[in-house]
Amino acid sequence: VAAGAPERELPSLRAQLGPDAAVQQVEDDDDARRYVEELLAVVAPTDQVACIGALPFPRCLAQRAGLRGNRVMQLDAGVRAFGHLLSNHMRTGTWFVASDLERNTVLESGWEAGDVHVVGDLVADAVASLAIAAGEPHGLALAFERLHADRERYLQLPLAQLPLLREPAADADVAAWLSYVAGSRVVLTDSVGWQRVAVALGVPCAVHPTAGLWAPGVATGLVTQMGAAAAAMDSTLLRAATLPRQKALVATGAGARIVDLLLDLPCTRVVLPSDGDASGRTFGSDEAALVTMALQRGTLNSTRGTFVTSFEQRFAKWLGRKYAIACASGSAAVHCAIAALQLQAGDEVITTPITDMGALTPILYEGAVPVFADVDPQTLNVTAATLAAQLTPRTRAIAVTHLFGLPCDMTPILQLAEARGIPVIEDAAQAFGATFDGRKVGAFGAIGTFSLQQGKHITTGEGGIVTTDDEALARRLFLFVNKAWGYGDPKPDHYFPALNYRLTELQGAVACAQLPKLDQVVTARRAVAAALRTALADVRGLRLPQDPAGGTHSYWKFAFQVDPTEITGGALALGKRMQQAGISCVPRYIQKPAFDCELFRDWSRSPITALPLQRSARANQPMPLFARADYPGALTALEHVIVLPINERYLPHHITHVAGAIRAAVHELRHG
Repeated sequence: VAAGAPERELPSLRAQLGPDAAVQQVEDDDDARRYVEELLAVVAPTDQVACIGALPFPRCLAQRAGLRGNRVMQLDAGVRAFGHLLSNHMRTGTWFVASDLERNTVLESGWEAGDVHVVGDLVADAVASLAIAAGEPHGLALAFERLHADRERYLQLPLAQLPLLREPAADADVAAWLSYVAGSRVVLTDSVGWQRVAVALGVPCAVHPTAGLWAPGVATGLVTQMGAAAAAMDSTLLRAATLPRQKALVATGAGARIVDLLLDLPCTRVVLPSDGDASGRTFGSDEAALVTMALQRGTLNSTRGTFVTSFEQRFAKWLGRKYAIACASGSAAVHCAIAALQLQAGDEVITTPITDMGALTPILYEGAVPVFADVDPQTLNVTAATLAAQLTPRTRAIAVTHLFGLPCDMTPILQLAEARGIPVIEDAAQAFGATFDGRKVGAFGAIGTFSLQQGKHITTGEGGIVTTDDEALARRLFLFVNKAWGYGDPKPDHYFPALNYRLTELQGAVACAQLPKLDQVVTARRAVAAALRTALADVRGLRLPQDPAGGTHSYWKFAFQVDPTEITGGALALGKRMQQAGISCVPRYIQKPAFDCELFRDWSRSPITALPLQRSARANQPMPLFARADYPGALTALEHVIVLPINERYLPHHITHVAGAIRAAVHELRHG
């Protein structure tokens, strides 16, 4: 039976299948039900019925045959298409699935393990056997099975940047058609089957909102569901949007495309996207699909689930490191890193005074003493020179923070550390995707740490991940996340004091959906920053962020500096004017450097600070331990900086609005 095959192909199918085969054209659900009843009328109750896929005919056949008592053999039994999980509707059956993930989905429906068999991804195997080579590069391959009217509408869209190409000639063979698809930038489909083909070919696939998502494809990062705006790219919908007259940015799973449709409505009040809610985040149906799958499995603990492990493996590959271990927060990531170094009481860790406190207190909790190095007042990052000034015989580690997404100058820092045999921890919580010397930050030091907190480039609300290339360090990191319990060891035990810092499977599911979007997020933020630089380039008194020599900035925030000799009142006055204009910003970033915070003014107040210091040569020094006069770079940097939140959802009119408000505020401060 050929479901959905064009009429012209039926004679060829009949010839191939032989005289005993029944070949029937099936157009829709009603047609499928009618033909199924005819077919089952000549099928004995003891016969086995084999079905493939979830289109109207095989789905209806599997359901009806199962209800009348036939034993159904169903390939793709774990696929949920158009809201249906086929195995949920059967009384008896033998189920064939592509992966352990799909097997678990079917088993959760109540089937016996002996009835569910993993046969591998037959679609991927078939595609691999053909050794498909990508054809001429082009824009969009349309692979609709049900939404024929929508397909015709898409073919008529006036897209300037993304050409829509019709399918090959009717007599093209399978290999030629797949070669055409392999050359596409994106496959647009309403079919689970075509999602599988796209993944097998390594081509991004955007799924129509009315169709089901193939969850294993979503987990690869290649499959995503289009938003409603992208699914209805016509002038009626776009003209109803409250956007200014400009080109509209429409996001699909394969990235952002420019739809060349000009809007006539005037701009209403500008509300800036915020990373504190969905307006500035990349959440969508991908995250929902994987979280739903985690809930359906019912296993939310990462020690028995698969999502956290999958995220760890994929993040390590993305970063170019051998090992990645997920944990509960960015602070937990730093704590894991410090603990993995097995420091002794009173050992010193040199770090920066301009960072989140969550990157500092873990040093104390592991019995070590944080020692602050000054920063470059222009970059707000530590340098090899400022680190070297704080070296002592008790220095056992260096922790560098790539602040706001701007990489530290790693070459001299690594040379300094290697010459003394000191490991470097990179705090890259704000610097996903930033590069230095052609490599992503977080991949230079002995250990790299990242945060998945709400406002980071990708997020699970709270969460973190630690990376390394050292097998022994990786084991210590894993153990510290898991209360030092040796999961998988022949005789596991709790080997040393450690905490439960595990990420949940729900967070892991969100992380798996977020990771494929990360490079696009970084690209979008860099584009927003570039546009802001252009819009503010001629404003005297502003020093705007840019890429460092030999590296790239990833712009967690747009941190710029204000010259008080050019702009009256400096950063504080300008920041206040921006806030009054509705532009969220943070003058100074933090109100005071870390060494000025109360916990570091008097180390004797808590055992967490007092006990490490007792084993240090600094124990007899008067408080405060670190003097403001020794940190001119940090004091100057905080005095001059304004931190402007940006995110990947900024559109041109947002940038125009922000830049206009800054220019107006500068003008007011100059001229009263």
